[in-house]
Amino acid sequence: MDAEGFEDWVRDHHGDLYRHALWLVGDADLAEELVQETFYRAWRGRRGLRRRERPLPWLLGILRRACFAEIARRGRYAPEAYFEAGVPGGEDVAHLARALARLDPAQRDILLLYALHGLSYADIARQLDIPQGTVMSRLARARAALREVWGGPWEEAAVIPFPGSRR
Repeated sequence: MDAEGFEDWVRDHHGDLYRHALWLVGDADLAEELVQETFYRAWRGRRGLRRRERPLPWLLGILRRACFAEIARRGRYAPEAYFEAGVPGGEDVAHLARALARLDPAQRDILLLYALHGLSYADIARQLDIPQGTVMSRLARARAALREVWGGPWEEAAVIPFPGSRR
């Protein structure tokens, strides 16, 4: 891939990667750093992407590894302050962020892959290198865990789309 094609990737996928990183690490500056690191690693490893392969799942894989390394290093996840201050309807989004913060990072991750990026079960299975049936059961458990930590009756909860999601 040449530099011009790579610039197209950056333009086409920066927003998706940034949103995923922000929801995973909960810090706008850190999310931007992790996205930049992802594009740097992608440029260096671009020959590893098969021509038929879509770049977003490949880029998400690089980003997710960087995010989980950062989460392990920091040992915490606390995005609600960012969302309360910076997003229209921030109180509802902050409530979602607090609920997500109480989930296991793997549960949060699978929900983001599905709800934020609109990846199919098959795409998520490839992303996580697990069978599609396992994706379905993990997603169901993650949804149940989110319902449990949400608080109050789930049926009365507002539907809150992820800001900038494809769903």
